Amino acid sequence: MIRAVAVLLLAWEPLSFAIEALTVLPTITYRGWPAVVELVFHGLVAAVAASGGLALLNRTPSAAGLATVAIVLSVGRTIQSTWWTALPNSTPPGAEALTTGIALVVGAVAVAIVQAAGPAARRPPTGSERSFR
Repeated sequence: MIRAVAVLLLAWEPLSFAIEALTVLPTITYRGWPAVVELVFHGLVAAVAASGGLALLNRTPSAAGLATVAIVLSVGRTIQSTWWTALPNSTPPGAEALTTGIALVVGAVAVAIVQAAGPAARRPPTGSERSFR
């Protein structure tokens, strides 16, 4: 399960940010400085999520803490972009509460998985578990 959380952190936020940036950058001057600040924040969240996912896969000593921060930031970004955004949003009207609830549940489950696997996530990989180096 810890690998699933790691892959989600490595793939979901960075890909979401890439799609968002490619969609918004051509019109960023028309959207103003709030859109620039929001896009930079989303990029930082994507960077922290990717580093948290890599830390989990490589089983670094700080993996559980960094992944937890990444999950919390990712949920926060989802809630922020659902309710208050200067960027294009694909959430249908009236689905904001459902989207927020799903994000909170998925985030809580992911944090629980990371925290439960704490010591196991920190042990060095053995045998066929070794990462490519």
